[in-house]
Amino acid sequence: MTKLQKKETFADAKVMVICMITYSTLENVTKQELFDAFMLSFQGFRITTETTYESFCEMLEHRNYDAAISIGAFDSETGELVSYVLNSMLERDIKTAYDILTGTIPRYRRRGISRTIFEKMKLLLQQNEVKIYTTTVLKNNSEALGLYLSVGFSIKNEVVNTITTPKGSREVFEYEIVMNV
Repeated sequence: MTKLQKKETFADAKVMVICMITYSTLENVTKQELFDAFMLSFQGFRITTETTYESFCEMLEHRNYDAAISIGAFDSETGELVSYVLNSMLERDIKTAYDILTGTIPRYRRRGISRTIFEKMKLLLQQNEVKIYTTTVLKNNSEALGLYLSVGFSIKNEVVNTITTPKGSREVFEYEIVMNV
């Protein structure tokens, strides 16, 4: 996938900053860079206090993370990974991709970056002959659910999953959502 640029305007206090965002697949991004972006994008959430670099890497391996079908948005001035969608392929009768993890660093939110990633993701998945794109989203995460629904996902059903971290296990209530690609 070629790198594409989009001008984004960011309001930072009283100063207007123009920033170029570059989008690309994640083959050249290290797990450390992914982890750093994850920690920044989920700061203030319980999950970051329970996740170590090692457990993050184990999660990527367990879920069969595939950088070639994952997309990130980069601040072209700093090179920082500011938003991402990490995907894997699922073993199913119909070629299906799974969104393992999606996040955006807070100061880059509400700029259309995630929406643009999903537009590019749909094209990338079509190029890879994927027919179904699926994920789960916490029922109480209305912002994430709203984003997913606005880019073409629909709610398939409600599920209860158990999350296990180094600090223990707990049940989470989620929606399974799907998109035809």
